[in-house]
Amino acid sequence: MRPFKQTCGVTEEDIAKRLIDYGFHAPTMSFPIPGTLMIEPTESESKMELDLFCEAMINIRNEI
Repeated sequence: MRPFKQTCGVTEEDIAKRLIDYGFHAPTMSFPIPGTLMIEPTESESKMELDLFCEAMINIRNEI
């Protein structure tokens, strides 16, 4: 996340808000390392849900 902040002004908060737009709960931000997102799916997440999350992250990256 930090390189995006330096090169184009996109912060971890911007990415977390965009994940909400895709229907996902915003991940933990800046813990334990400032300027990062902590993604930790649980065992109850289906493969389909994980694939949708990955697709959302790829789309967000393409938007940047």
